[in-house]
Amino acid sequence: MLNFLDNYEEMTASERKVLNYIVENMDVIPYMKINDLAETIYVSKTVIINLAQKLGYSGYKELKYHINQSVKDKVLDQKHSDLSYREILDQSINKTLSIVSEEMLQNCAKKIQTSENVFIMARGTSKAVGYYLEHLLLSIGIQCIFIKDYNLSELFTNFVAKNDMVIFISMSGNTKKIIDTAKKVHFKKAKIISITSFQTNELTKYTNDNLYCYSDNNDTKKNDKISRIGFFLIVDLLINELIRLNDG
Repeated sequence: MLNFLDNYEEMTASERKVLNYIVENMDVIPYMKINDLAETIYVSKTVIINLAQKLGYSGYKELKYHINQSVKDKVLDQKHSDLSYREILDQSINKTLSIVSEEMLQNCAKKIQTSENVFIMARGTSKAVGYYLEHLLLSIGIQCIFIKDYNLSELFTNFVAKNDMVIFISMSGNTKKIIDTAKKVHFKKAKIISITSFQTNELTKYTNDNLYCYSDNNDTKKNDKISRIGFFLIVDLLINELIRLNDG
């Protein structure tokens, strides 16, 4: 059984980038040489080898072998039995809790607490999470603005300043409207937090603080009914950390 979360907090940004790509492309990794993988995601072979060792393997070759075995086992498991929806939700909750570190939550909470203005942006079904986050932030005394209107997503960047915080919520992390807005906010040097599924995505290129949830599917273009339970869990954890900071 592969455990990609081992030593996750000790990984460098480049190693996490490789890990995210591997998680998203498990089916093709067994057919990729180390040079191919390095060129695809623009990292050195050393980064890939270091990642493999942090995951408990001697190197990329052994990691690739175990991924190949895992892919085969997954195919067999799917033939024998499908998880119930209750089990899928349970898996999403447990894996999200494993991915989100206390250190990252504390860091994000401190930045939100010290921001002059807090903005929230989400699209599609993820807007439900935006409403939830807005309500809870206001309930603990943190003023925030949820950019609900599609047209305002362009306009509000005109007055975002360096001391402001923008929280982007996107399952795929590749929604064009979100990316275009994130680029503008990044250019203005405002603080940014992204909340996305655990995968390689474009949004994280423009953010320093990334909160990940686990989801077995993140293609919202084909299916926007994907559960956001991991997102709601992250919001609850973040709010709890803010409450703790306020009480302290």
